[in-house]
This record gives sequence, structure tokens and C-alpha cells, in this order.
Amino acid sequence: MSNTNLSLCLLENEIQVYKSQNQIDWSIIPIKGEDTFIHHNDQSNIKAVLDEVNKYLNDDGLAFVDVSILYTNSAWLNETIIQLHAFKNTSFQILNFYNLVDYVCRSLNVKQPDSLSSDWIRQRILPLTNLENSWKEHQKLLDAIQLQGQLKQAQQQQDQSLIETDFAKKLADLQQERQKLQIELQQIQQQLVSVQRPNLENLLSFLPSIFKNFWNTVRPDELVNIVGLLDVPQVSSPFHNPSIAAVRTKKRQFLILEESEQQKIIGFCQQLKQQYDLHLHLEFQPIIGALD
Repeated sequence: MSNTNLSLCLLENEIQVYKSQNQIDWSIIPIKGEDTFIHHNDQSNIKAVLDEVNKYLNDDGLAFVDVSILYTNSAWLNETIIQLHAFKNTSFQILNFYNLVDYVCRSLNVKQPDSLSSDWIRQRILPLTNLENSWKEHQKLLDAIQLQGQLKQAQQQQDQSLIETDFAKKLADLQQERQKLQIELQQIQQQLVSVQRPNLENLLSFLPSIFKNFWNTVRPDELVNIVGLLDVPQVSSPFHNPSIAAVRTKKRQFLILEESEQQKIIGFCQQLKQQYDLHLHLEFQPIIGALD
């Protein structure tokens, strides 16, 4: 008798045949070039399948192998046994396929898959066909399979934990970098405001001439607050409006300022006009433009 073992799986819609030398490691035998043979509920296909298997086995032949018949429909058993006898095989056992599936699922405490793949059958069902092993040995095998699954799950959890730890570290680094960039941005914005802000001395010099009754409308402390400075300028009180001659002098001085400084002062005037009820001197209206 050969050491070759066959498992003939007579399933609801198909026939699958597996081969093993140790009843632990199983490989599928292709039938007509396919891993699965669709039988179309025609029992005459059993002979066609066994013919192919007999040719595949070469010298061993069906007469010299141990066969396990795993069935889902007992109506197929009689024809299967007749065909095995025709190939002079008398060494076979008959097992209910779904009983084995149920045993595996209960032992491993897993839900039966919606579709039983050939890998699932090879790894979990077919090792149970060895009658020389006790069910205790089968249980050891299933325990080993379950332990392997638990180890794999533990490894996956460990990998996930490492991923989460690495992500948390990277997130903390990014948040720290973001805070650093925000501080740098604030510093740049402050520098930009400082660059764009007109010179305080120029403001103190020109604003009372640009606007009528300026110091009676905008207090010195309010002005420095708007400019963003701390030191309040000393302005004599009571506040006197400049004469028309003084306004014209300031106009000439304004016109000889650099263009960039003029634009800063004009922009500041526009900002003030939005916050205070200020009125331009007629001399400065052509220069400053309408602020309303």
C-alpha cells in the first residue's frame, strides 16, 4: 500500500480532490486543468474525476492509495464506492463534510466562513481525516492552529501599538513645530507692522495739520495705543489748532518726504478716520484724498 492519501470532497456544486503524503500537508489535484470541478449534480462525473486522478497518480494509481470520501449529499456515496471498486480500491473511509466543519468551528470558537476556500479546507478540515490519530491528537492540532492565530493576532496588536505610538510621537513633534512656526509668524507680523508703521515723530508733526482740531478728537495716549507704542508723547495742553500758515508749511514739508513715508502716513490717516470723527484741512485734501 502506498503512503499516498487522497481526500475526495463531494460538495454541493463541485468536486475537489486533495493529495497528501503525511495527512497534514495537502495539495489540490487539478481536474481538467481546474482546481474545482463543477459536477452539475450529475453523478456520472464521479467516474470522469476518478479517471483523471488515476492518471495523475501514475504508478500509485487509485488501487494503492487510502481515500477519504467527504460528502455533503449521501445520495452520491453509492456511485462513488462503485467507481472506487472499479479501480480496485477498497481502502476508503466515509466522513460527513459538514460534521468536520462544525467540529473545527466549535473547537476554534470561530464562525463558519460564508465561502470555504481550498486553503481553509486544506489547513483545517483535511488533517482530521487521519484515522490513525486519535481525536485527542486532532484537538492538539486544532489547538496549535488556534495558538498560531492568537500569536498572529498578538503580533498584529503589537504592530498596531507601535504604529499608534509612532503616530503619537510624530503628531507631538508636528504640534511642537506648529507652535514654533506660529511664534515665528507672530514675530514676522510684528516686524512687518513695525516696518509699515509711520514714524511717530512724523505723526506728531503732521497729524494736527492734516486734521482739524486733531488733539481735541484723538488723545495722545490713544494715538500711541493705535500705533503700538508704550511711551505717551508730551503734548501741551490746552491744544491749539495750527494757523493756516503753519498748515501750509507742514504741507510743503510733507511733500518733500519720501514717497514711502507719505503713503504710510496717508494709510494711517485712513485708519484713524474709520475710528474717529476727523475732518481734513482743505490744504491736505488734494494730497490725502477723500477719506469718507
